[in-house]
Amino acid sequence: MKRNVWNLLTVVLFALVLLAVPLAFLLLPYRTFSEAERRYLAEPPKLSDEKLSDWSYDDKVETFLADHLPGRNALVSVNAYLTLYTGRQVSADVFCDAEGYLVEAPVDFDAKELHKRLDRIAKLGETTGLAPRLLIVPSTGYVRSDKLPKTLAALYRDGEALQQIADAPGVSLVPLAERFQSEGQSWYYRTDHHWTADGAFAAYEAYMRAAGHEPLSRDAFTRSGIDGYSGSTRSRSALWLHPTEPLTVDEPIGCGISVTFSDREGTYESLFFAEHLDEYDWYPYFLDGNHPVTVIGNTNAAADAPVLLMVKDSFGNTLAPYLVPSYRTIVMVDPRYYKKSVSALAEQYGATELLFCYSIERIATDESLKLLK
Repeated sequence: MKRNVWNLLTVVLFALVLLAVPLAFLLLPYRTFSEAERRYLAEPPKLSDEKLSDWSYDDKVETFLADHLPGRNALVSVNAYLTLYTGRQVSADVFCDAEGYLVEAPVDFDAKELHKRLDRIAKLGETTGLAPRLLIVPSTGYVRSDKLPKTLAALYRDGEALQQIADAPGVSLVPLAERFQSEGQSWYYRTDHHWTADGAFAAYEAYMRAAGHEPLSRDAFTRSGIDGYSGSTRSRSALWLHPTEPLTVDEPIGCGISVTFSDREGTYESLFFAEHLDEYDWYPYFLDGNHPVTVIGNTNAAADAPVLLMVKDSFGNTLAPYLVPSYRTIVMVDPRYYKKSVSALAEQYGATELLFCYSIERIATDESLKLLK
């Protein structure tokens, strides 16, 4: 009798689960964006004869159901922690090292493709008459390789890529990686692939010395921290129980700031845009994120102060505040969004220096660098 009751309860429970999942799918609010993963979710696929014939419709239905499965965030996070604690991180896009830093998997760069990018950079230097200096940010995993299992640490090839850049004709590599490896293991965010204010300041010092300038001391900047920052590696890893951290900010003292963007109206008197602190991604707090062209003026600079043309990825947004006191104008170009002539910008603004600020991953993979002109 007891066995029959137990069997009946098992069947009823199983039936309730089978019924609850589709009901929840139909009744719960429809979402188009996942803030936890920072990505848009799959939309309901549209049926057509063509899609039925090549099975693409089935694939899209499967993706849509997986993205909108009730309780999906909890299931994805549980799977991520199981992967972590069972030692299967080698198959993941983000690794958790021995001290809890969430680091990106290494980029598998192609030496021939990197050569093409470096060749275009050198040619831009010839066109503008400016010597291209490359400030290349090593990956967190490379700098903190001693905190990773040896099998994972061996996958980071930053050293090979940096040596190729150093040996390339027509460009000059700013020395940075060695100092980061010896001093800068904590100069990255735990939940993001970007550097902290300490890392950006160290890079600023390295560039200024390479360009023949004396870097300012830390006293020339006001340091602040904004609690609650959660970066992109935390989102992508699904290790969402990982604690947040402060977003570190250094603001230059005594500069008359004017900022304009090629794709946004208005002139702004700050390098920082607090409205982004109400969004899921805080990093655009620095210079409103990525724009095709951003122009920063310092009205307190000397009339003969240099003008910097910076071709950059997102790392340049946090480097720029340190450079502002030493330059009359900084013209920042993101070639992922700007398809016109960079050399024409150099001429328009009278650039006297040319800096490329890139992560090792971007310099090795960004196709837009091969189209520089």
